[in-house]
Amino acid sequence: MAGSARKLIVVDDDPVDVRFVMRAFSDAGSLIEITHVADAEQASDRLDSEAFDYILLDINMPGTSGMDLLKRLRARTRTAVTPVIMLSSSSNSVDVNRAYQNGANAYAVKPSTVSGYRDFAEGFTRFWLDVAVAP
Repeated sequence: MAGSARKLIVVDDDPVDVRFVMRAFSDAGSLIEITHVADAEQASDRLDSEAFDYILLDINMPGTSGMDLLKRLRARTRTAVTPVIMLSSSSNSVDVNRAYQNGANAYAVKPSTVSGYRDFAEGFTRFWLDVAVAP
């Protein structure tokens, strides 16, 4: 699927973090079409009706947490194997372990700088688009 745009849904309630993510992917020049939703319920509805190649998921959101959404996604045929990358402000090992136990494919701590977000986007693109074989 090289050369064609892949679809990423970003599930995060923090507009500042989302802006950093969108800008970083744009700066990295990656062929990723990004959709943003602000909470787990919107994400759930969108993922029911549309296929995405990757899910970037925050843990701490009002209402349904990212961890609960992750469990829900893994229980559904449509999203059971879609790569889910947790992007959270938490570096707590309990959160990290729970994310992997619930089926996350990767866990990253939100960067604290613009260049950190750019490094994340470049690393994401290099691994998920250039190296990994998608389901």
